[in-house]
Amino acid sequence: MAGLSRDAERMSVLLSSYLDGELGDGELDEVVLALETDLDVVAKFRHLQTVRRSVRMLPMLEPPPELLPGAHLGVELSAYLDGELETVELPNVVAHLSACAECRAELADLDRSRTAVRALPGVEPPAFLGAERAAREDRRRRMWPAAAVAGGFAATALAAALVLSGGSDPAAIDIADLESRHTAVASVPAGATGLRVSGP
Repeated sequence: MAGLSRDAERMSVLLSSYLDGELGDGELDEVVLALETDLDVVAKFRHLQTVRRSVRMLPMLEPPPELLPGAHLGVELSAYLDGELETVELPNVVAHLSACAECRAELADLDRSRTAVRALPGVEPPAFLGAERAAREDRRRRMWPAAAVAGGFAATALAAALVLSGGSDPAAIDIADLESRHTAVASVPAGATGLRVSGP
């Protein structure tokens, strides 16, 4: 407000306070009187209202973490070590790390921890888990021949039933009965009343 006179500057502050509802009784009377008598004050007031309305319509944006005072990188450090940062995030994280000693120290600690975990010897599963797995495999191996024999008997019985029921007279199938039980009958000719199936 370098170009404003002291009175104009004071009136601008009062108008802003008026919009915020922060005026005292004497100040409120002064603003009301100025708005009733001074066209320049009315023009300033309308301009201030327009600016505030425009500002309220702006979308709320999250500031980048590196611009927030006291904000440090969190999960980004792990993603940085894993090489999983998006292309847009990488320059921000690198810039923050170059400026923030605290985050650099945390990154070094995280890297040392990961290296230590990778250096740990492999752990063998407890013996009881291996014995349990072996017992399951043994049961499965013993059941396989029985299932194969049972399947063979079933196939033999089915084949025998087909041979015995086939005889020399082919069996008739009623199309109406098939139509009521199945929906895929479009390939059967419309005038057909029965279909003859011959046995083997």
